[in-house]
Amino acid sequence: MKKEEKQQVVEEFIGIFDKPGVYLMDFKGLNVAEIAELRSKLREANVSMKVVKNTLAKRALKSAGIRGLDSFLVGPTGVVWSKEDSILPAKLLLDFLKKHEKGSVKAGLVDGTVFKENEIETISNLPSKQELYAHIASVLNAPIIKLAQVLNGIPVKFVRTVDALREKRAHEVS
Repeated sequence: MKKEEKQQVVEEFIGIFDKPGVYLMDFKGLNVAEIAELRSKLREANVSMKVVKNTLAKRALKSAGIRGLDSFLVGPTGVVWSKEDSILPAKLLLDFLKKHEKGSVKAGLVDGTVFKENEIETISNLPSKQELYAHIASVLNAPIIKLAQVLNGIPVKFVRTVDALREKRAHEVS
């Protein structure tokens, strides 16, 4: 690889390590079909994966001022990231690796903080951005729904009261 090509790859890696959720995985033991399956599942969720050359990735980390990931760039390393969600890649990776019982997640860089393999499981149990948005929307919606029910209850109660009076008068007359 020429010097210019290496510099271009390093620049690309700097952009990758700038994402909110970046995970390093060891894909040792996975065959080509399993890696293709993983890439497909990641692509469906708008998550990307790239196999890295460790020396170039280390250069990118140094240039980006990121510390703590260098020691994990050993052996076959795949970088998995999402542009929008820092939790989703961890969930997808761990689900896939549990299913196949091969490979592992080496470390993660989540919103600028380095997490080791044993901490990634905890991160994957956190709600994703979409789940948090749904929860916030339901919390914000609850008072409006209650207000609508109360306001709807007033005319209903009024109609029932008038109907009860009508029936009472009908019984008194007969």
